[in-house]
Parts: sequence; structure tokens; C-alpha cells
Amino acid sequence: MARIPIEIEKIKVSSKFSDNENLEYLITITEKNHKWNKSIRCGEYELSKFNDEITQILNKTTTAEKLGISIQKAKKLDKVYETDQLCQNCNYKLSHNCLTCIFELQSPLERKLFLALKNNYLRFETQYPMNWKGENISIKGKTYDNPTNNFKDVLTVVDFYIEKRDVKLCVYTDGHSYHERTEEQAQRDKRIDRKLQELGFQVLRYTGKDVNENIENIITEIKKWIEKPAYNNS
Repeated sequence: MARIPIEIEKIKVSSKFSDNENLEYLITITEKNHKWNKSIRCGEYELSKFNDEITQILNKTTTAEKLGISIQKAKKLDKVYETDQLCQNCNYKLSHNCLTCIFELQSPLERKLFLALKNNYLRFETQYPMNWKGENISIKGKTYDNPTNNFKDVLTVVDFYIEKRDVKLCVYTDGHSYHERTEEQAQRDKRIDRKLQELGFQVLRYTGKDVNENIENIITEIKKWIEKPAYNNS
């Protein structure tokens, strides 16, 4: 995020006609490429008025304008902000993280883990598709009946993919009520896990209970995996 090139500092000004000192403010505005700057001295009233005008403009700026999205999408986002518990006091509200959290992730479990990973400053990618060679691919337009863009080419779409040094970690959240994890699905997941491990990936799967009740333990475990050398990963 770019820093707004405005600095404000307090200055004390002595009067020629009095021993008293008056408090003023020095506002310095720097051009983006630092080719010029301009300093303005003002009193508390002018500074307060300046602050009120900025606040007024910000309050009038819509979600669509702030995030550069369509009005229709912004309306959906505003509705989620009002009703969704995860959005209350969220550090990333009205940022582009919302577009991933709300529109891309598949369940509240994924969203909870997404926010926990962000809060712990871990770098990761969401909804990360891989083919049977372990390569990142696009799934745009893929269907099972398309001979040239077939979804059968996809091994898995990883909920959260983390790569650091030689560690390549695939993290999944599995909740029965959201992923309809039948016995057939469980067996399929095991086959995917074995294939990923053959390709050199480490796999961590967490249940809904884990995410809802032990999110801090999950973060601790993930940190341990990505902080130790790959040859110790077993």
C-alpha cells in the first residue's frame, strides 16, 4: 500500500507582541516522485476543517469505488459486511482481501483459516489448482466433456498452498456440512494425498472441529512445517 505523502507536525510560534507561544501546524505535501514539496502553516481550526473534509469524502466513497468492483458486487459485499460475523472487527475489511475471502473461498471454515493465516503474516495462495505432475494450472473453462480443456487433467484444487524454501505445503479444510465428505470422497482424498506426497508435497487436512476450536494450534503446526528443513519433513 502506497504511503500518502503528507506529513503534519506541531510547531510553536512566538509572538512579537507577547511572551506567549502559539501552537501552529506545519503540513508538508510531497509530490509522488519527490520532485517537489510544499509546506503550509495553519492553526488548529484550519487543520480540523481539513480533517473533517477528508472524513466527509471518505464516507461518501462507495465500496465499489474503494475496491474498484462493480456496483452489483459491491452491494453483495456490503450485505455480507452487515450480517456476517467474520466481518465484524476484521482487520482486512474494505480491502481486496475481502474479494478472496468472500467471493472465492468455498466455506466459513476456509474463511476462518484464511483470516488466521493473514493475521500471522503467512504467505499463501488460495484455491491453487494442480495437474497430475504437481504443476500449477488454470481451471478456467475446464469441464469433463471438453476434449481440449478437460477437468480430468486436474489432480486437485488446494485450499491453501504455501511454499517456502524447499517446503511445499498443501492445506485443506474438510467439513462434512460444506464438502459433503462421503466415504467415496474420503477415499478420493487419500488417493490425492498419496499422489501429492509422491510429487514431494506435504499435506495437512483439518476438520471443521479443528478450525472452529483449535485454530491457534493449526497455525502453530503450519509454522513448524514451513520453518524446518525439507529433509526433516516426515
